[in-house]
Amino acid sequence: MTELKFVFGDPEVCTGCMVCVNVCSMRYSKVIGPSWSRVRAVRIEPGLDFPLFCRNCEDAPCMAACPNEAISRTSKGVVIVNNKKCTGSGECVKACPYYAIRLHPDTEKAIKCIQCGACVDRCPVNAIWITTENELNEKDADGRLSSLYEKHETELYNKEEI
Repeated sequence: MTELKFVFGDPEVCTGCMVCVNVCSMRYSKVIGPSWSRVRAVRIEPGLDFPLFCRNCEDAPCMAACPNEAISRTSKGVVIVNNKKCTGSGECVKACPYYAIRLHPDTEKAIKCIQCGACVDRCPVNAIWITTENELNEKDADGRLSSLYEKHETELYNKEEI
């Protein structure tokens, strides 16, 4: 399989403008609002906004957790949800370590980022990009990005507070 791609963001460049969130919700749900978006932006403190997307995990715990086999991987390696098979059990949400999959507020079916790139194209400050794990490691050679995400892991991925 080719190296898996995913959308990633720099929290020190992100302004928290929510363009990525709104572009996504409008593109897929025809509604502007975070509840309908497949991506999230979380403000930890002023000047530190985390744009969050599906990491397209190699082991994809959401896929393994789905009791209906509604989550699969495309030939390009993107993890996707088959809405015809999804019953909205939420097991995928519980299994995702990044809280990057959630249930749509209207359909109650699982939704997640599918790396379409619309948010990347519309980000006014170029804070987000499509990358691979190797490319990200090269870009973050000093560990600045990974340490920021690790430092704020509890706030970013706490499903109870979101």
